[in-house]
Amino acid sequence: MPAPVRSGILVSNVSSLETPPEAPKKQRTGSAFPVLLSALLLIVLGAGAALLVLSATQDRGSPVAARPTPVAAPSSASSGANVLPDINGISCDALESTIVHLHIHLAIFINGEEQQIPFGIGIGQPWQVSDSDEGPFVTDGACFYWIHTHTEDGIVHIESPVRRRFTLGDFFAIWQVPLSGTQVGNAQGQVITYINGQRNATNPPDIPLLPHARIQLCVGGDVPPYAFDFPPGD
Repeated sequence: MPAPVRSGILVSNVSSLETPPEAPKKQRTGSAFPVLLSALLLIVLGAGAALLVLSATQDRGSPVAARPTPVAAPSSASSGANVLPDINGISCDALESTIVHLHIHLAIFINGEEQQIPFGIGIGQPWQVSDSDEGPFVTDGACFYWIHTHTEDGIVHIESPVRRRFTLGDFFAIWQVPLSGTQVGNAQGQVITYINGQRNATNPPDIPLLPHARIQLCVGGDVPPYAFDFPPGD
């Protein structure tokens, strides 16, 4: 380390030195300035070198970890995550499954008048709707419950990733419409049930949803069952 400079004169940083006997001195003119200039130059160069070393140490001795690229959170629709709560153990998935794929037909009569089964039951909004021979057809949505309707012709679709027993009560729970032996929606009274054209005494919520089953519910009067033909290939 360079010796400390005091009042512009280079001195030793050792505090105790023996004083030698005085010798005859020769007068030297102009010799102090070059010594002082050399000392100052050494100090400046030394300080600059120290700064360069410190900078290199900070740049290479302590590398900074690379900042990770932010990852966008996946949307529920693209990842398959549920966007609506499970109902009776049935989830609303981003895609329809074909492990189980079957259709039934549901007809509801209140006081002798047939009620329209809405399209889009069990399909999360927003929808994509196109025209079809059966009227509006929901082609896509935010998610699909395993039981849902695409059209308003009474055809109920079951497209499930698991094999299990599904009931009419499951469909009405997804629809969020009351169903019991004495009520269908807002209509109250004895519920007369037909399955495949035959009178049936099964409690309406317990009616199983089987392939091409034709289910008819009547409240406020009996209506003879009518034939329904599923579309070809349905």
